[in-house]
Amino acid sequence: MEYLFWGVFILGAGMCFILIRSNQHWNKKRKIIETDEDPYHQNAGGILDYKTIIIDNSSTLSFLHKVDSGLTMKLRICLGCNGVLLAGNIMGIFPFGMKGLAMCALVSMVAVIVLPGMIMRPMIATKIKQLLDALPYFIDLIAVCIQSGMTAESAIKFIAQHADELDKNLATLMAYLIKRAEVSGLEEGLLDLYRAMDMTEMRMFCSTLQQSVYYGTSLYENLMELSKDIRELQLLDSEEKIGKLSAKMSVPLILFIMFPITVLIAAPGILRMLNNALF
Repeated sequence: MEYLFWGVFILGAGMCFILIRSNQHWNKKRKIIETDEDPYHQNAGGILDYKTIIIDNSSTLSFLHKVDSGLTMKLRICLGCNGVLLAGNIMGIFPFGMKGLAMCALVSMVAVIVLPGMIMRPMIATKIKQLLDALPYFIDLIAVCIQSGMTAESAIKFIAQHADELDKNLATLMAYLIKRAEVSGLEEGLLDLYRAMDMTEMRMFCSTLQQSVYYGTSLYENLMELSKDIRELQLLDSEEKIGKLSAKMSVPLILFIMFPITVLIAAPGILRMLNNALF
């Protein structure tokens, strides 16, 4: 049985090595044929993919994305984990049997396949929340620059160049807007950004700038009103989440308080009934 296990393990390791080498060979050929990637990561429809920008601006998310989307990376991590387990078992550090070693290898494989995607989703949601929290301050700075005599395009460009400390992802999105505006105009850039965003606050920002540029209305007053509306919208969202806490807290209250109290109240009577029934 032990020889069969080692034979299957060596065969699997050899197949993984062959698969990795063939994947690297085809990747080299693909890089020769394909052109350079768009620095702002547009999808097949030509629309900006803001989630890819968020991933590229974070080293942790970039690593998780490579693991989640790359078969070669998954195989390397699985082989590394299994090699460590095997070496530890041989040296006596991990005193597992063959079944335990196989179970640990299976758990590590499932973790490498499933965990990166599960970890990425809440991290991306947190980054988006930070971007939206920084947006009202970004709008206030643009309004101040416009009030001082700058145009909308030059104000966005100036603030985007110094907005890394405010939020790096927001600064990258505004840099895309400026690049797009330099090619086809500010209205077209705002329209592309509006189509790419699925957040209400960002769409409000794009719509306000579009209306001001198209109709020639007072941009300073509109931007100040917009930042106020976005803060009120975020406050309403926070109040809604706070309001849901009472319903969410009822579940642990029932599980950890009501049931134990019921048991404490009913247990003495039940014990007396059992004692009277037995004796």
